[in-house]
Amino acid sequence: MSIDIRFADAPLGHEIRGVDLSQSIEDATFAEIEAAYDRYGVIVFRDQTLTPDQQIAFSKRFGPLDRYVLERYNLVTHPDIFVVSNVIENGKPIGLADAGRYWHTDMWVKPIPPRGSMLYALEVPVRDDGEPLGDTYFSSMSAAYDALPDWLRERIEGRKAVYSARKNVEYRIANAPVDPATGELSEEAKEGMRERLANMTPEITHALVKHHPRTGRKCIYYSEGAISHIIGLDEKTSDETLEALRQHVLQPRFIYRHRWRIGDLVMWDNCSCIHKATGDFDLPLRRRMHRTTLSASVAV
Repeated sequence: MSIDIRFADAPLGHEIRGVDLSQSIEDATFAEIEAAYDRYGVIVFRDQTLTPDQQIAFSKRFGPLDRYVLERYNLVTHPDIFVVSNVIENGKPIGLADAGRYWHTDMWVKPIPPRGSMLYALEVPVRDDGEPLGDTYFSSMSAAYDALPDWLRERIEGRKAVYSARKNVEYRIANAPVDPATGELSEEAKEGMRERLANMTPEITHALVKHHPRTGRKCIYYSEGAISHIIGLDEKTSDETLEALRQHVLQPRFIYRHRWRIGDLVMWDNCSCIHKATGDFDLPLRRRMHRTTLSASVAV
């Protein structure tokens, strides 16, 4: 029986209905789920009730898992799960509060970045009027590639870009929310930035256009505030090209906005999409999510 897909008004972010991820899924059904994931880049499952073991079991159907580099944010009992949360317990954060409030693809610091991630919502911040906060935006890099103007496609095709750890951290600091009492970054945020820099390769090179390893579809590979320059272009042309690329990939026609509910599990692909978290909430509004990360078997 074919899976039931409710299509979003975007190239990605489609909801798969009628599947209970806590149960064993038949091979034929799983194959359809994986094909939808590969084809669209972001798929959504609503109303799930998952234990850490169940989330890990479903994740491993796709292959081996990667662990988040900052181990203190991994779930102690299940280190394959990375905790995304602003909750403080016993004076310490139980997870990473800053879930990437800028457009990015995960873990570009690795020569072979992970295939993708699954994020499962346990607690979602909600305003007094019932409006959920902390939305996540996704932009389709495959659809954006298909719609490139000829001049920009010719400019980036076959070229590589240098990703800089220091540039990325400086960008994140400049755009991070400050403590309203001091007007500065919190000590926790500063420590997180220092940890990131210590665990990042100073520079790494990626192709600006990659082939999806399973579908073969071309995708733009881009992260905001991370690319220092495009190899083979002078500084002015490189900067102009990166700005044109940023404006192109962030057009509304490529973007899906996910409004979280408790029990949502969202999967995204790191080659065919970029994403951005919305930091429009703070304690006492709580956010707690569990993320698993799918390893990539080949470079793209």
